[in-house]
Amino acid sequence: MKDLEVLYKPDVIARRVSELGREISRDFRGQTVDVVTVLDNAFVFAADLVRTLEVPVRIHFMRTEMQDVVDPNTGKDRKEIFFTPEVEAEGCNILLVEGVVHSGVTLDFLLRRISLHRPRVVKTVVCVDKPEERKVLLEPDYVAFSLASNQVVVGYGLAWNGLQGNLPYLASPAGARKPAKKGKKKR
Repeated sequence: MKDLEVLYKPDVIARRVSELGREISRDFRGQTVDVVTVLDNAFVFAADLVRTLEVPVRIHFMRTEMQDVVDPNTGKDRKEIFFTPEVEAEGCNILLVEGVVHSGVTLDFLLRRISLHRPRVVKTVVCVDKPEERKVLLEPDYVAFSLASNQVVVGYGLAWNGLQGNLPYLASPAGARKPAKKGKKKR
């Protein structure tokens, strides 16, 4: 295990999540919110966040996966996003919770899919935003922390190679930078 540079300690995270909870509660005062949590990387953040909300909440979970597929029309490889389950969003106030946003491609896709079901409103909240990596025009509505794009972030539900998601703080492995690979899974 590499040495870790702690970016945000548990008390700083807790304070920021409480601030977000107050802001979201104020924005949705008197309304029910359907919180849609993207698994796996948002579950810790979402669990803490929903406990700070002072409005009625329904909780949903969604799993996404980006896969290489062969286009049957062209025979060429392309990326396709798969997700389950579909969210019943008609007339609902949707709060889409994501752990980390890099390119924004997956989050943008989910926003478009959910919007097809005619929700009242859809807002996004992310724990870690990396806006320098954005490949689509997307700005989350609520952001806990914004970081440099090349930092690998672990802890607080975010894992690197499946490890270190259990850390109670957000950290960056010393010397670890996100590789610029073509086939890298995007969130």
